[in-house]
Amino acid sequence: MKLIAALLTLAAFVAGACYVRALRADLANMNRLLVDARKGIAARDSTLQQVRDDAAQKATQQMQFTRAHDAIASKLEATRLENRRLTYETDELRAWADTRLPDDVVRLHTSPTLASANDYIERVPGGQPMHATGYGAANER
Repeated sequence: MKLIAALLTLAAFVAGACYVRALRADLANMNRLLVDARKGIAARDSTLQQVRDDAAQKATQQMQFTRAHDAIASKLEATRLENRRLTYETDELRAWADTRLPDDVVRLHTSPTLASANDYIERVPGGQPMHATGYGAANER
């Protein structure tokens, strides 16, 4: 009877030791998962902060761009108004401003935007050279 009780106690002790070992392995695994989760959260928070910083920087750049654009638009409008005023200041200037442009100039103004010398050369027809200055165009507008 004592032997059976001792064996049962030993079996319970061994089962308890195995159970505790399994619990410790589970605890170690959970601790690893917790560390990995904390690292993931830290990485996510770092990424979010970088995105916020980038958005703030872009907003600042947008404000600077808007201010520069508005300043340029104001300067352009002031220049246009001054040009109109100067153009119509005297009868002589008014007559000059109302003169029709030569066909060659009109053709260049109606062409798509020219970004380089090659674009310009492509728009000038090969068989129609530009008129020399001082001789006037054949067809003035």
